[in-house]
Amino acid sequence: MQLWTDYEGVTIDGVFPLKKLLMPEGRSAFYTTAGLTGEPTVLRLIECHFDEEEILARWRCVEALNHPNFLKFERFGQTELDGRPVVYAVLEKVDTNLAEVLDQGHLTVKDVAQLASSLVAALDVLHTHGFIHEHIKPSNIFALGNAVKLRSDCIREAPEGEEGRVAKQRDVRDLATVLLQALTQRKSVEGIPDSALPPPFGQIVRNGLDGTWGLENIRTVLERQFGSNQPAAQPTAPKSENAVPAATAVAEQKAPGTAGAAARQSVLPEAQLPLPLLKEDRNAGSARATTRKDAWDPKATQSDDKNFSLRSPWLGAGIVAILLLLSLWGLAHHRNKAQQAATVSQPAVSQPTAQSAEQTAASPAPKPVTADLPPASLPESAGSRADWRVITFTYNRRTDAEKKVSDLAHSHPELEPEVFTPSGHAPFLVSIGKSMDRDAAYALARHSRSLGLPHDTYAQNYSR
Repeated sequence: MQLWTDYEGVTIDGVFPLKKLLMPEGRSAFYTTAGLTGEPTVLRLIECHFDEEEILARWRCVEALNHPNFLKFERFGQTELDGRPVVYAVLEKVDTNLAEVLDQGHLTVKDVAQLASSLVAALDVLHTHGFIHEHIKPSNIFALGNAVKLRSDCIREAPEGEEGRVAKQRDVRDLATVLLQALTQRKSVEGIPDSALPPPFGQIVRNGLDGTWGLENIRTVLERQFGSNQPAAQPTAPKSENAVPAATAVAEQKAPGTAGAAARQSVLPEAQLPLPLLKEDRNAGSARATTRKDAWDPKATQSDDKNFSLRSPWLGAGIVAILLLLSLWGLAHHRNKAQQAATVSQPAVSQPTAQSAEQTAASPAPKPVTADLPPASLPESAGSRADWRVITFTYNRRTDAEKKVSDLAHSHPELEPEVFTPSGHAPFLVSIGKSMDRDAAYALARHSRSLGLPHDTYAQNYSR
């Protein structure tokens, strides 16, 4: 494929023009486009590497769940660019996001209560149906009318067993961090006394951060403090005794009709509290800058007089600024399947320390290793064995991949980087750690990110 900027002006699926590249991220890119109604919105484009059916199946399950606190798709599908398969998703138009609002000030207690109830409802549905989010942050939380919307195109299947439990608890921890940010504009509770956060958020934040509480605990104290905002018996789809977890449908790559079966369970209705997050009087011209305070003020946190809700005074940045924040997230960066880094935006590898630089300078650069693996070399029963690889970078030219391997071999020789291509031609992948089993691959991917390698480093099984 070409550079992402080269596709500006191309029309996807004969309907959606790629007007302006907002941000390339890994093997994905975001563009402004005109939605089905002609209004400006965002289109996400993903270059596929033998995983298009899995991505589409996951999105079908999200659509089938039809939860009101999920950011919805106007449309998604599959097409080709330069003869290579891509999938696309046209996202629901939003009014603003939480990150923009928190740049101006904190939310009121009532607004945070609505925010918390909405996110708990959305996460509960994801976890119940076998998914995790892993990207709970203000830039991925949106306001549309009076509704809170959580980004849903970046979810993935939860791992099994203890690993899955830990991953779900990380979502809860990230939720607690968002609530802390909404109240104080801070990401850490350090220096904040127990009595400073208004009830019940002191309990929610601290117990959520340390892993003591789950979603049900948070829901219980919210309802006790603010009353139940979940009307009874309002599922979005009829119940079925044969309902299966949505993630199971993704794993089996069910067709759209089958994926819909995952939605035949009662899902929680949209959280509604008396104070809406977005006012009706939208006036972008009234946008004004507010000096952000670094010092935390507990009185300001507990006061409802300063209402920094998700409302129009912070829409002045326009749709492009909003969508740019949307694209800055770490896009689906810990996925269970293929995640590739695009040629146009290669995240920088962390610099070695002065000591390690002196050690490596004394020895010549290791020669790049190439591990070409054409599809024909895989036996028919390849799916029965493990050939997991950890992929850090993707290039269209072998020479670029070999240069990156050489750089990595200098800074992190223990990672054993090499050029790997499952197809025998482009794309050329920079793989680390050779071939291994699933658990070792996931562990190495996490370790490599901690070393400063790209946060969209991923593990994939190439034996299938």
